[in-house]
This record gives sequence, structure tokens and C-alpha cells, in this order.
Amino acid sequence: MKGREQVNLTERVCAPSKRPPGKRILCYSEAWGQGGIETFLMNLFRRLQGKGFAFTVFSTWDWNIKLDDELESLGIDRWTRFPDQKPGQIIRLKEGSSAFGKLIERTSCDAVYVNTMNGMGFLWSEEAKRRGVPVRIVHSHNSSFSSGEAVAKAIGHGLGRSILGGSATVRLAVSEDAGKYLFGSQPFEVVNNGIDTDRFRFDATARRQVRAQYGIPQDALLFGSVGRIAEAKNPSFQLRVFAEILKRDPAAFYLLVGDGDLRDQTKELAIELGINNRIIMPGYTTDPAGIYSALDCFLMPSLHEGLAFVCIESQCSGCPIVCSEALPRESRITDAEIQLSLSEGETVWAEQALSLAQASHDRAHYIDEVINAGFDANTTAGRLAQILGFEYSKGCH
Repeated sequence: MKGREQVNLTERVCAPSKRPPGKRILCYSEAWGQGGIETFLMNLFRRLQGKGFAFTVFSTWDWNIKLDDELESLGIDRWTRFPDQKPGQIIRLKEGSSAFGKLIERTSCDAVYVNTMNGMGFLWSEEAKRRGVPVRIVHSHNSSFSSGEAVAKAIGHGLGRSILGGSATVRLAVSEDAGKYLFGSQPFEVVNNGIDTDRFRFDATARRQVRAQYGIPQDALLFGSVGRIAEAKNPSFQLRVFAEILKRDPAAFYLLVGDGDLRDQTKELAIELGINNRIIMPGYTTDPAGIYSALDCFLMPSLHEGLAFVCIESQCSGCPIVCSEALPRESRITDAEIQLSLSEGETVWAEQALSLAQASHDRAHYIDEVINAGFDANTTAGRLAQILGFEYSKGCH
């Protein structure tokens, strides 16, 4: 990378030497790392950058820079106000929005694309409105918020919706629930979290390789998950369900792929439950595609979600997935997904997961169901291109 540059209190983390021509789109995300919003944006960038669009990324803070090399190769700038740190919420809002406004002026953007988890995201579209940006897209990626700083988040969410909600010219959401959560009675459009379906199709070779990599017998039942090891993903419930599974099948394994602030606590719980010798925690992976093929059942007892990519990716591979009711109804696009209430308890979840894992089914055809349901990334990119005022041909990426 070309080195960091400080401009107007904003740090230019990723600075490509050449940017393509096209409509200038400034994308906002509260944080930058390797989460769901970043996955969504990267899928767009790979298909639209240099094909009538020139994107720039701004985040208030960042926690992971592993995508920066690809951003640079695509010709995309990335800026952040607080690199490698996360100040308090008031500081993030005040100084982050000020830096964002100055970046709007610097880039002379044609549109801002605000990707947010709550009503505070309207602050960024308001900054764009004040500076005369004609197209101000606000995209809701969640249907609730975590318990951390819950009171402050609830106040900010409500104030943002009621006072600044009119600053968006386009309102998008990953699901009906996410749209109602952020926009209330205002009209919005649901845009599917499209995935690279060919990448996530079932792969028997990858299944064997992943199992061999982690020392998992080819004939063992393998349960697991892919995602942040954080409160929203409910990792403690995952382990307690697996403890129940082991009572019924002592030869089973659990592959918990990801990283997060509850990683150490989760390891301690595995020891406490006496199942740590059956739990494998390899950390974050840049390419989880083979994981889905290796699994026999995915557990997703989330406390809250928008429409998670991992849920669609798992179904694309034909891997059965047991989800909590926090997942919106739009997530069930094949018969590979089953939703259970968390109130059913670990025993019921374990029995359902075992039943799905032991059932025989043709995993190869699920990719077609996902494509037909409109969850291919080319379809999503095409719709966003239309919203931004440009025609997109999926054959050009």
C-alpha cells in the first residue's frame, strides 16, 4: 500500500495510485473490518468499480485492514477518522461526522451510500444533504441493536429517525423487519444480500480437504458456525447445544470459525462444559466457502440479525442451518433452513440439529434455488446500479 496520509483529521488508510472514472460514490460504514456490511460492499465493488462508478470508503473507526489490499487493487480509497481504535460514542459521532463532511467536499461525490445498523446513521446522510449531495442512500442492515450501551443507542436511534430521517433520498433494507426498524412507516425497498453463488456451491473436494486440515474424520458429524464470536451470535448457546449433541453422538465435532470479543470467554465455557476436546476454533478465515461444504449442520442462535450472509451462504452449499427467530422470514429461501425459538432450549435445538445432519439430501442443487430466489450478487449489484442511475451487465465483471 502507498502509506497513510492525514487530511482534515481523517486518515487515508488505503491510497491507490490510480482511480477509475465514473460516478463518485462515497460509502459510509460506522466501522471497517470483515463483517456483514463490508462483505456486502465488497461484493458491489468487485462488480461495479470501474464500470461507470468510482467508490470511496469512509468509516469512523476500523478494526481490521485485511481487505485493504483488494480495495487498493480495485482503485478504491479508504478513509477513517480513528484508525486502530474505538473512542466513545459521542466522540465518534461528533468528530466522525465532521471528518465525513470534509471528505464529501474533498471528493465532490455524486452520491453518498450510508450503511447503518441504527437511526444514528441518518447523521451521515444529513451531512451530505447540508453539502448539497443530490443522492443520499441509507441502507438498514439490522433489525435491532446489541445490549452494550443500550440506553444511549436507543436514544440515538430514536432521535436519528425522528429528526434526521428525512435526509435520505433512497431508503433500502436487507429485510422487511430491518426496514421497519429504521424507517418506520416511510417507504423503503428490500435489497437482497446477494452472494457469489458459484463460490459457495457444494464442493465435495473442499469438504474432504477442510476436514483433513482440522483433523476431523470424514465420517464424523460436524456442526459449527461462521461469524463473529460476539454477543449477537450467542456463542454460549451454541456450545450448550453442542454439549447436548455430544450426549447423543460422542463422536461429533464443532467447528467455530471466526473471532471476536467473546473468544476467550467461549474457550473457557468449552472447558467448563468438558467439551473443549471436540471444539475447534481456528479464528477468522478470508475464504469460508469450504467450511460450509465440510459442515453437516450450521447453528445460528442469534439474538438479533439483519439478513446474515452466512445464512444464505450455508443454504447455497446445501448445508442445513438451524436459526433463531431473530433471522427474518426472507432468510428462509430453501428447505435447508429451519427456525427455532431460543425458548425451546438446548435439548430441542440439539435434537433438530442432529436430525438435519443425519438426513440424506442432494446438496448440489441448492445453488439453483438461491439464484432463483434473487440472492446472487450479480442481481444485487444490478439493482444498486439502477438506483445509482447506471445500467449494469453482469457479464462484465
